[in-house]
Parts: sequence; structure tokens; C-alpha cells
Amino acid sequence: MLLATNINDVLENFDFTDSIVTEIKWEKQLLDLVLLVDYYWDLQEGCAETRMLKLTFRNCVKADFQLKRDILPLSNELVNSESCYTIVLFKANETSQLLEQYGIDRLKHIELFTLDYSTAWLSILCDEVTLEHIEI
Repeated sequence: MLLATNINDVLENFDFTDSIVTEIKWEKQLLDLVLLVDYYWDLQEGCAETRMLKLTFRNCVKADFQLKRDILPLSNELVNSESCYTIVLFKANETSQLLEQYGIDRLKHIELFTLDYSTAWLSILCDEVTLEHIEI
């Protein structure tokens, strides 16, 4: 079921804080980047379980992933892998240098932060963002 058809609807109606990215994949001949997210806020609103949401970044021209370097030397026993993909901030960066560099009006610069607020884990330039509920 489609929940939002643009980035403004997504940002105004959904808070991804503490939700966990469970899957990342490309669709539509590697143009659309898809994140499956275990949406935490359903529990806060009294639901018995979380929903799985599909965030689709349509017609990506750039997708940059950055893991913090200080977790790479740690063993698997010392790293909680879920925390590496727990969202702490999801935002549209409307004044980014990337938008200026590309100079294409329709592009959106979306940033997703996981381990801290200083470096985006995922930075995306895309045409639009959609959100849908999926059954797993």
C-alpha cells in the first residue's frame, strides 16, 4: 500500500528515528535504490508489532554509502550490526553543494544518518522518494 508519493509527505508524516534498515537493493535496472525499514514508531503508537516499509529513491544519479572507519577493525562480537543500520536522522538537504554541482532542479538530496549526526551513512541524489507498506 502506497503511503507517500514525495519527499515532503514522507518527512511530514513519518519519523524514522530508531527504525532499522533491514535490506538495501537496486531496482528498475539499477536506477531506483530501495531500503526496507523496520518502522519502530508503530510500537510507540500502541501497535503490537512494527511495519515493514519500503523507501524507494527514484532515478538515482548518485548514492554514497559511508561506514564509520572506527568500527571496521572491531570483531563481529563487538559490533552490534543492527546499530550500524539504526536510523538516527533522515532529512532532505535543500542547500547542499551536490545540488549546486549537478544543477538539475528536479533532484532531491536525501541524507540518512545511522551511527551519529555528523556523517551521513547514506547520501542520495534522486528525482523523488516514495514510501509504501509491504507484507513480509
